[in-house]
Amino acid sequence: MAAQFMVTHNLDALLERFRRYAEVHGPVRGDDGVVRFSALIPGILPDLSAVRTLLPPKKYLLHPQETILSYTEKDGYQAPEEDVRPLILFGLHPCDLAGINYLDQIFMGDDPDPLYAARRSAQTLIGISCIPDEFCSCHLAISPLKPLSDLFFHHVEGGFAVASSTPRGEELLESAKDILEELNVIIPEDARRFFGQTASMRVRPELDVALPEWQELADRCLGCGACSLCCPTCYCFDVLEFSGLDGCSAERVRRWDNCLFKSHAQVAGGMSFRKDRAERFRYRYRHKYCGFGPLQGIPSCVGCGRCRVVCPAGLDLRPLAMRLEGACRE
Repeated sequence: MAAQFMVTHNLDALLERFRRYAEVHGPVRGDDGVVRFSALIPGILPDLSAVRTLLPPKKYLLHPQETILSYTEKDGYQAPEEDVRPLILFGLHPCDLAGINYLDQIFMGDDPDPLYAARRSAQTLIGISCIPDEFCSCHLAISPLKPLSDLFFHHVEGGFAVASSTPRGEELLESAKDILEELNVIIPEDARRFFGQTASMRVRPELDVALPEWQELADRCLGCGACSLCCPTCYCFDVLEFSGLDGCSAERVRRWDNCLFKSHAQVAGGMSFRKDRAERFRYRYRHKYCGFGPLQGIPSCVGCGRCRVVCPAGLDLRPLAMRLEGACRE
């Protein structure tokens, strides 16, 4: 098929074009060997061979900790006014694009979160194809989530086939037309084929609370929270309020939380909805593989493999998911 094609050695020139529109971030391997989403300043190229970054791109949308409301005696209650600047995220794999799509449905629904919505509208998403490794599960299950992006780069022999999906993507392609050419190329299948497919789903009966696997997983878990920190779709947060030492000011803070933490389900008076870790594991499983609330029936696991890579205890929910697949899907 005819498509826009760019040879690999023109990547630096392409990024220079993009930097005219916004700051560009992408996967960069640090001196410690860890791949992180970082600024692609001139002379720094993205590591497109990396299968995953340590943290997903949700860090650009939901900051680990942020003030969502402040109060002073003079000004009263004030919502934060964040200086949101255009940002291009380059080199997002289909799993991370699907993860952003999931977060969009949570935070940009009928009552959009103002901080999330402002940051999201300032972002341009550029995806790239990849090959799953032994930690990935995107290729093992069909998901209705679509890996939405403004531009998508398919790895082909000698370079990339580039496809645009939005007017913003077309504008970026126009800025780089001197380093692109139209060729008949064969676009290989990639991990995107496992996303955006119509999967027949319906609400199934509750998972068996007595299943021995919940306790087995709980006994091995260290409760460190690494799985939630690195998950593209984990969005649980705690809300804390702090008063100023002057007695005339205060702020309300939102910060990342984890459903495996004992404090996550605690309410006033010290009561808890999920007192033991086995119950918390069952809750996490339901969210990752069954979905709940408005997105009931849509799994929030996008198969990126980060939770398996970072877990110090080597926990893996996939075998249990395959056993219980019938509990959530047809």
